[in-house]
Order: sequence, then structure tokens, then C-alpha cells
Amino acid sequence: MMNLNLKKINTALLILLVLKSASAQKIKTASIDFYASIGAVFNGSFNSSNSSEMANGKQTFMQYQDSASNNETWRLNFSPQIGIIYKINRAFDLQCGLGYIVLGHQRQLNNLKYKDYTFPGIGSTIGGQIIENTNVERDIKLNYRYQYLQIPLLINYHINGKLISRNFQVSITGGMGVNVLLKHDINAVLNSGFKIEDKSNFAIDSTGFTANAISANMMLGTRLDYDYKRQFKFICQPMFGYFPFSVSSNQLEARPWYFNINFGIIYSLSDLKK
Repeated sequence: MMNLNLKKINTALLILLVLKSASAQKIKTASIDFYASIGAVFNGSFNSSNSSEMANGKQTFMQYQDSASNNETWRLNFSPQIGIIYKINRAFDLQCGLGYIVLGHQRQLNNLKYKDYTFPGIGSTIGGQIIENTNVERDIKLNYRYQYLQIPLLINYHINGKLISRNFQVSITGGMGVNVLLKHDINAVLNSGFKIEDKSNFAIDSTGFTANAISANMMLGTRLDYDYKRQFKFICQPMFGYFPFSVSSNQLEARPWYFNINFGIIYSLSDLKK
């Protein structure tokens, strides 16, 4: 009789262990969400040089960059991203993604005249010299592009649960991005009506900068979640990013910055109550 009772107890304990293991596995699986987003990226770069070496036979790198910086401005492009969100607890989650982002700056060459030099690689003349004497307005936008595969590693802190309404969740976001260089070039765009050798767009590989293969940046922003359905959320994630170290390894230093606004959707496996 005692042996029978022991068997029953052992069987009950075994069942409890199995149920506990299954429950733990369910919670572990339910802690992972998937997301996809696309964002508008306003970006530019802080460019500088302290080098006294000659850049072009007439100017040092420092002089060249000082003269070029007056015509440098920001640019706009779009960035897609996918990733996962792992819930640590009700207050924190980890966000890891994979995205494509193009950063850099734009340099404008305005009011160009006959025999002015543009940029090496524009046309077949030395220095991209303009050899056609016409009355057409001549402006060129040089888009310096660092094309990256970006891996964002972020922590989201949920502020006091539902702040705005029952369906909204506000978070503070911070972390870093690891960037793998895919390509670095200049896209030269001529204004409407202006062509050089019947072309209004040029791809130039030689930019003057030597882009590093891998770089890192800091990221800080917020995330707003809207509960659409039980397993779906819409998100808006404004983010500021800055590269504290130069992404160029030669005499010209470049520290890109960007502000992007990501819009996307989360597919949630989690049934944890917030």
C-alpha cells in the first residue's frame, strides 16, 4: 500500500515538473516580438581636418575642408529595418534589428560658369571643367554617401505604463548601432536643364574620404506603441544618432549625425499583461 502511495506521489511530482517546464517554455517564447519599420532619415556630417599636407597642389587638407564646409548641408533619404524585441520585464525590453541606412552630407556647387571646375569624375575633362559656353543655370549637388548595413542594439524603458490612453505605451530608447560599410561614393546630381556630356547624374567612387569598414554610433530617442489588436501594434520611433569617432581614416575626418522617424508594426507573441 505504501509503495502504491509513493508511486502516486512520484507521478504527481513528475506531472508538476512537466507542466512547470512547459509553462516556462511558453513564457520564454512569448517574450519575443518581431517588428518591421521604415523611416525618414535627415542626415549630415561634421567634417574637419587638422592636416597640413597638400590636398590638391594648391591647398592643404585643412584649407580645403574649411573652404568646402561653407557649402555643406544635410540630406534626406529612407531606411528600412527589421528585428526582434525581447521582453525582460514589464518595464524594460531589448530591441535588436538589421537595417539599411545611407548617411553622409551634401555639398552644393552653385552658379557655375564657363571653364569653372566642378569635381573630378564629372565628365571626361580634368577636374570636371565646364567646356560648354551657354546661358543655362549650372548647379550641382554632390551627395556624399556612406551606405551601411546597420545593427541597432537598443534598450527601451516603458514610462509608467499607459501614459496617453489605454492603447498607447511610451518608452525612452537608448543604445548603439554597429555599422558595416557596403559602399562609399558620391552621387552628383545636376540641376534641371544642365548636362555635361549629355548626362545629368554621375556616380563617383573617389570622394576624398577613406571610409572605415566598421563603425559605431550612439542612439537616443523614444518609442510610441499603439495596441491595434491583441498581437499587432503600430509603432513610431524617433531617434537621434551620432558617430563620436570619425568614419574616415585619412586626413579628412567625418562624424555623421542623423535624425530618423521610424514607422512600423510589431507582431507580438507575448500575452504578458502590462
